[in-house]
Amino acid sequence: MFGKKFWATLLVVGSLIAPNAAHAEIQTYTGVGEYVMGERDTLETAKQAAKDKALRNALERAGVLIQSRSRTEDSELVEDVITSQTGAVLQVVEVVYEREDLLIRATVKVDIDAEDLNRRLEAAVKPTADKISLSNQKLDEATQLWHDGQDDAALKLLSEAATLNPNNAEIFLKRAIICVSNGKFAQAADDANKVLQLKPNHSMALWIRGAAALTAGDNSAALADLNAAIDSDPLNKHAYYFRGIYFKTVGDKKRARADFLKAKELGYTGSVGDKFLEANP
Repeated sequence: MFGKKFWATLLVVGSLIAPNAAHAEIQTYTGVGEYVMGERDTLETAKQAAKDKALRNALERAGVLIQSRSRTEDSELVEDVITSQTGAVLQVVEVVYEREDLLIRATVKVDIDAEDLNRRLEAAVKPTADKISLSNQKLDEATQLWHDGQDDAALKLLSEAATLNPNNAEIFLKRAIICVSNGKFAQAADDANKVLQLKPNHSMALWIRGAAALTAGDNSAALADLNAAIDSDPLNKHAYYFRGIYFKTVGDKKRARADFLKAKELGYTGSVGDKFLEANP
């Protein structure tokens, strides 16, 4: 009835969390399953088969697709993984059986902790060794292209590498840096967020997101990220430089000068900082 593979990116749909109930985690679902007894079936095996179908039906209603027997392939989830994770959070509330000659019907009610299930299934989606290896290869090639000044080609390879292994923060960081150097601050901020999801308080990701916020005119968010970047790494020359731009923007010449000088001391200069220091010796 169902395909053998499970979509790794669609594990639990939004219907698991009830609308207007932000704190509701436990949801109850009903499923019905039928099984026609064969010559070799006992009543107990038939009831179990009907119950299994009813559970699958209940899970489908909850937005979880359980597949028929299969093996794990690439980073996709199949029945053995899904059922093992679902079993940890699923509770059968009620099972009612009906019989019509050889037909056994089971109706089950189950409780599912949607948030916990999402967390467990997402953790189970891991790239294979082959995908990780290919992703790393593309990352190395992209780095070389970037050094050679071929930014567009590098960005293309980094996107391919991210698809193969979305758990590698270095991929998103390099893509963010290339985007910043090309003035693509919105895209850089998106990748910086991905880095911070994988590695909270990452100094480079924080300054990139702060720089993007500064460019977008969100000064308060910019200052918060740039301060956090410096707190995380007091030698982050980029964060000092862009914080200098922030202070220049808000008219705080003293702090702007101090940050531009600190960035220069650490080895980072730019036209905005140079012109400011010339005008404010």
